[in-house]
Amino acid sequence: MIMIHRVFRREAALLLQFVGVAGEGDVARSRQVADAVREYIGALHHHHTTEDELIWPLLHARAQVYDDLVVRMEQQHEALDGTLTDIQTHLPRWEATAEEQDRAALADALVVHLRILHQHLADEESLVMPLVEDFLTPPEWEQVGKQGLENVPKSKIFLALGAILEDATPAERAEFLKKVPAPGRLLWRLVGRRQYRRQMATLRGGVA
Repeated sequence: MIMIHRVFRREAALLLQFVGVAGEGDVARSRQVADAVREYIGALHHHHTTEDELIWPLLHARAQVYDDLVVRMEQQHEALDGTLTDIQTHLPRWEATAEEQDRAALADALVVHLRILHQHLADEESLVMPLVEDFLTPPEWEQVGKQGLENVPKSKIFLALGAILEDATPAERAEFLKKVPAPGRLLWRLVGRRQYRRQMATLRGGVA
């Protein structure tokens, strides 16, 4: 969970940077960044859907004394969904025009999103993960991670894997790759790693 949260913290902050420094009228760049914003939104929706389906119901049933914490997580998911809706409202306009007023409105929406995201991830890590350790079985927790990977489209798997491994420690990287089937690990080393680096170099340039 910590590795996944690290991805969302990093990517949300980078997207805000990209929007913040984008040149007025540079539609090619606004389109490129808008695509990255949509990738981020899709990944966060998928992550939260997995939690909504596999974690919160079990904690509601088994950790009723801590139900207020689980409700807080669900409410934070709703708040984050609201911020993503705001981002998606402003995104097409800026993508099409790259005008300053549209850029500023999108940046403001990303600032609000980042603030709520940081609070949610911190609460989840400090307050809820101990409950997961106490009330979910190892197979149930493994299913959370498995569903997270299985539902990633094949065309996006290297992007997802690279994002997770980018800031991982050597120990985290080795442990995570154990969960990837052997053919997938081989493809990652032969093709995926370079593909991910090229994609990030194209998107980030000198910003990251």
